[in-house]
Amino acid sequence: MTVQRLSAGSVKVQLSADELNVLLPESARTPESPQMLRLISFMLEKAEAASGIPFSSLPVTVELLTAADGSLAAYFTAQMPAVPQKKHEPKIVRLAARFSADEPLRQCCILLYDEADALRNSMLYRYQQQFVLYLKVKREKSACIRHILAEHGSAYRMSVLNRARLSEYGRCLIEKDAVQKLIALRGVTL
Repeated sequence: MTVQRLSAGSVKVQLSADELNVLLPESARTPESPQMLRLISFMLEKAEAASGIPFSSLPVTVELLTAADGSLAAYFTAQMPAVPQKKHEPKIVRLAARFSADEPLRQCCILLYDEADALRNSMLYRYQQQFVLYLKVKREKSACIRHILAEHGSAYRMSVLNRARLSEYGRCLIEKDAVQKLIALRGVTL
């Protein structure tokens, strides 16, 4: 008897014609005979011992093939439990725009509020006599948000260097939910 591991969950057990004749008489070679079921159980036990695959604790698919020379090949495949897939959070895109005055910034925020389900966070900075609105948005809605920002402000590229400049030289005016807070601050000068 030879046992060959084929993959992480499958094994091939090969019995020569002589071994098959010793273990299973010709008259008992029907698929559901008790002797055939004992032979399959015996081969499965050997497959588990040789491969380390826990066949006895998992559902197993068995395929039996006979060759012209009288040998028997049994393929055992363990049905591995499905690994639950984690729901992945949508990919986040970082966008930003500069505004020279607070009124275009507020107008932009009013339009952005309609897309609130796409916003993960919004921050407002004061940097070089301008306002910089920094947004984290869902990737699938980023095109719409980008158009709103471009309509009311000018693009501010959120590279690693520009983010570092903002945090080092800019002043953070609103650290979280800036869009909602700017709408609530109507009439207040920034």
